[in-house]
Amino acid sequence: MPNRRENRRNDVIWPCAGWLLGLLMIWFGAMRFFPFAVDGLGRLLQKYPWLPPSSMAHHVSVMVGFVELGIGLALLVPHRRWRLWAGFAAMLFWSCALLLLLGPPAWVQEAPYGGFPVIGSGQTLLKHVAIAALALGIFANARNDDRGRRYALYGIWAGQLLVLVWIGLMKFTAIEAAGVEGLMRSSPLFSWLYRVFDVQGASNVIGLIELATAALIALWPWRPRIARWGLLLAVATYVLTNSFLLTLPGWQAGHGFPFVGGSGQFLLKDLLLLVGVMVLLLNDPPSRTAR
Repeated sequence: MPNRRENRRNDVIWPCAGWLLGLLMIWFGAMRFFPFAVDGLGRLLQKYPWLPPSSMAHHVSVMVGFVELGIGLALLVPHRRWRLWAGFAAMLFWSCALLLLLGPPAWVQEAPYGGFPVIGSGQTLLKHVAIAALALGIFANARNDDRGRRYALYGIWAGQLLVLVWIGLMKFTAIEAAGVEGLMRSSPLFSWLYRVFDVQGASNVIGLIELATAALIALWPWRPRIARWGLLLAVATYVLTNSFLLTLPGWQAGHGFPFVGGSGQFLLKDLLLLVGVMVLLLNDPPSRTAR
């Protein structure tokens, strides 16, 4: 059982995570009502035969927007019961989106790659594992469920590894190197890499850093002091990726801030991964605290 100090820490960490998750869901949900979001959803629906037809894009977008707004607002309510059910709903919301990985649009289909494991738009979906685990922690903490919190911590840990390893390995492919070139060339923090390396070489450097970060984080359940260096590298990684919002047209064309385009939403999800890293930094591995 957690001691009194751990209970006080949990009653700060998880509600703060809930507030940040709630704000981002309100942000994303509010944009579902605008034509650019409806058009984007319509294009997505066309690619999945088992989803509603694209002619229903407006109704689906509005419905999803209301769900996101409702969950987000509930997460902001400073009441344990509201956080409990909002955390559960958020966990389901982010988990259900993972079903989109079952469709070809999530994978790169062009030769010579040809599908799994070369992931395309599905990269943003990989982040949902850690985000859903974060929501599980919010739900479990509201129930004062120590086992649920342990599952959440391990879920966040596994989700971080999934993102860093998979996307890190993708950096060694030509298609990903070309994809990140626009992001990095427009950033004063990364553009210098192209004065030292070619396009593939610059991508390889980032891939090596991501894999090294993942290797350190992988030790968290057994060697948390060593893993802490990886978690700190992950903090730097997520902060730097969000800096692209200042150098790349990540905002919706014709609207600007606070309307986020597709690439901007992909980057903003790193804020929730950052929250997950902070949760791991502030918690000992469950195996070390379980009684």
